[in-house]
Amino acid sequence: MIVSFRQAGGFAGLIRGCELDTSIMPAGEADALRGLVQQSEVERAGSTDQSRGRDVEVYEIVIRSGDREHRVRFDEMTLPEGLEPLIDFLRARARPAPPR
Repeated sequence: MIVSFRQAGGFAGLIRGCELDTSIMPAGEADALRGLVQQSEVERAGSTDQSRGRDVEVYEIVIRSGDREHRVRFDEMTLPEGLEPLIDFLRARARPAPPR
């Protein structure tokens, strides 16, 4: 499974992101990521990004597993509570990223 994460916006307008591949991650981290993805039910979620607020952070998650891909986008005001642990895990591993 490959999980791509992108966080943009906020007061400073910074863009951060990461791409995590469970096949090359340390086993404990890979298991934690798979567990958080399953627990969050992100693969069943639909996007709810409204991005109307000023300085609102926007999160995009893309999960690729085999030939399947699921993409969701939320802002910090519409982020489902169940996704917070996954977002925290991904944010801790995110690094500055170039704009698209």
